[in-house]
Amino acid sequence: MNKPGLYIVLFAAIVLFCAGCAKVTGVTVRIDARNVEGVQHIPDELTSMLGELGYGWAPIFDPNSNRAVKTVQDSGEYRMRFEFLETRQVYIDVRIRQKDGVTWLHFYEPGSQTLSPSSIELLNELEDRAVMEFGAANISQ
Repeated sequence: MNKPGLYIVLFAAIVLFCAGCAKVTGVTVRIDARNVEGVQHIPDELTSMLGELGYGWAPIFDPNSNRAVKTVQDSGEYRMRFEFLETRQVYIDVRIRQKDGVTWLHFYEPGSQTLSPSSIELLNELEDRAVMEFGAANISQ
């Protein structure tokens, strides 16, 4: 095997090992707003909804620009991250499929394998608000 090929295999093995070690737990809420009337631009809709719930933008790394940004467009998706501003105890990683707006909100406490009781309350508020905004038929876990 040539040297570049060996590096690729070694890199892939390290990535797989690290992915198993860095298990992120939490709850993912799926929003399918394709049949919801009045929805304009999902990133703006979510930013507004989450802002009203007390969440603010948290920067994420953009591999294309090699810097921290608010929104990344990659592989046909928008990616964003929000943080609960009052306590900074939870994050919501957002993935929005560009072709149809189907959205995943991954709610979690950084560095924790479980959600605390106060985080579960925040999750319940998020789910209630998502149902109010997009309808119960369009929300799932």
